[in-house]
Amino acid sequence: MSTRTVNTAQIITGTAAGLALLYFLRTILIPLVIAFVLAVLVNALVRWIQRLWPRAPFWTVSILTGLIVIFLAAGGIFVMAQGAVQMVAQGPALVSKLEQIVQSTGRSMGLREPVHLTTIIGSVSIPEIAGSLLSGLQGLASGVLLIIVYFGFILAGQQRIGRKIDAVAGASESSRAVKDVVARIAADIRTYVWVQTVTGAILTASAALIMLIVGLHNVLFWSVIFFLLTFIPNIGVTVGSIAPSLFALIQFPTPWQALVIFGAIQIVATVVGNLIYPRLQAETQNIDPVATILSLAFWTFLWGLPGAFLAVPLTLMLMMVFAQFESTTWIAAMLSNDGKPRFRKKR
Repeated sequence: MSTRTVNTAQIITGTAAGLALLYFLRTILIPLVIAFVLAVLVNALVRWIQRLWPRAPFWTVSILTGLIVIFLAAGGIFVMAQGAVQMVAQGPALVSKLEQIVQSTGRSMGLREPVHLTTIIGSVSIPEIAGSLLSGLQGLASGVLLIIVYFGFILAGQQRIGRKIDAVAGASESSRAVKDVVARIAADIRTYVWVQTVTGAILTASAALIMLIVGLHNVLFWSVIFFLLTFIPNIGVTVGSIAPSLFALIQFPTPWQALVIFGAIQIVATVVGNLIYPRLQAETQNIDPVATILSLAFWTFLWGLPGAFLAVPLTLMLMMVFAQFESTTWIAAMLSNDGKPRFRKKR
């Protein structure tokens, strides 16, 4: 058996084993990655505050910022839990309203036989949806404590990372190389999380204003859901505008309110995506758009909804790691947007 065949078999076996570990250890790894992303967000906020207030003590700002992030996250979970119960209660009314719209559309198109909603999307079981939703919220609540523990240890151990890298890398040149990779990964993820947070806040504020003007109920709940969905690339904002639009069909007797919510949010998202987002993003996120979509599908398949939120940060980390080894440089080049993951311009 040739050496090339053995190497190929080892790569396939190692990849399969790695994917299996990622899947079976997801209940441990997902809270860890979320905590890491939150710590990166705190670090970005601390840097922003220190630019505005250079004399502010680092640890004081870090602790206060960390507490604010945890408080906002806990408040968001509480709002989602309360709103989810109300949304499930309105589920039968939504199905009935959609059934009326489908039949009315069928009649306007001149169809002889009435069209039913179940014919288009299949049977809809509200109890099953409610059960899965509540089960997901319970799982999220149980993972919050683990996230907080990870989050605290990550923040407390930031200053010790450099010494640990020196101990692991050994030689000074290797140590500098590892530190450079870690610094670049941290900078890319920090910029991505910061840009997504700022643009997500702008989009959410605009969406909340639109929903308030229209008069939609549960605006706070929809705002929290919308903000979280903005972290899902490509489809998050669209899904975040469809959901409140559907429930607007229940609340209002006419459909124009739902159309205004959906259309206005899409207009704002187009403006932010073409004018504001590129200016904030600059050249830091160097991921190919097709690779972004594939990574979204891959991590969603592997980790479910949390994987959709974490797809881009995880792909950024993998791309930077692959770029450091000759045997995997081609993977990093395929994932990158310019084909040069090692030599991107810095600002």
